[in-house]
Amino acid sequence: MEIASKLILIVDDNVHNLQVLGNILQTEGYKIAVAERGEEALAFIKRKVPNLILLDIVMPGLDGIEVCQRLKGEEATRDVPIIFISVHKDTSEKMKAFQAGGVDYITKPFQREEVLARVSVHIQLQHIREELKRTNQELERRIRERTRKLMESNQKLEEMNIALKVLLEKKEESKDVFIKNLVFNVRQMIEPCLDKLKQTPLTPFQQRLISSLENRLEEIISPYQRTLAEKFGLTPSELQVLQLIREGKMTKEIAEALGLSKRTIDTHRHNIRRKLGILNKNINLRTYLEYLERDYS
Repeated sequence: MEIASKLILIVDDNVHNLQVLGNILQTEGYKIAVAERGEEALAFIKRKVPNLILLDIVMPGLDGIEVCQRLKGEEATRDVPIIFISVHKDTSEKMKAFQAGGVDYITKPFQREEVLARVSVHIQLQHIREELKRTNQELERRIRERTRKLMESNQKLEEMNIALKVLLEKKEESKDVFIKNLVFNVRQMIEPCLDKLKQTPLTPFQQRLISSLENRLEEIISPYQRTLAEKFGLTPSELQVLQLIREGKMTKEIAEALGLSKRTIDTHRHNIRRKLGILNKNINLRTYLEYLERDYS
């Protein structure tokens, strides 16, 4: 994904804050626009909708909460991610921001790594959601075409290559809030699109594609999946097999779900046991995974 084409609007009545945030983001290739008042920001957005907004809560005239509410009430801007910025760290202030429609919250003074990590995550989530919308529209078009032609041709859905790199380098004290916000946004913006896709008639290939995408998302938002991948060096394919084993699937069922041979699944099982250090063949793999989940979740 080319971040250089991504426009970020910074709204703050403090010129110093505008300069600090602008410098941080411009060094990473983002395009920057600034506004010192809520009214000025709304006027700018009518001319050009940004990819993301950094919005100060306390401003003269229209404050950040009201600006956010207005943007969320408009079809053209309701999906633009808004990250609130404020000197306040109390929970009530953050709750107001999230209730108004904000996706995240950054407190002053700004930390370069935290700002870049949060902005990158929400830019990527927006990109994923747009890709899913386009994929859903294309899938509906193909289904209509397949119906008209009475199944004369077997349409294939092009593999989606989604970059799900999440930067989690930030202050330790804000890590839990950061992960919760990430999980919330994936649940709210991406999973509904997947559910809609699954309700349409799908070919076996399309079903495997959707299943693969769900597993990829689970790897991103699941602390358990991330820990296993990092601690034991499990590959994405092994994590998919592991997830189905945890669900109680047998080798034949896993092979059918992933479109692989039973021999390949047996090889994955062997590699998983080896990487987890399960030397005793009498130890049930699913039971062992449940034990790990209690330790790492």
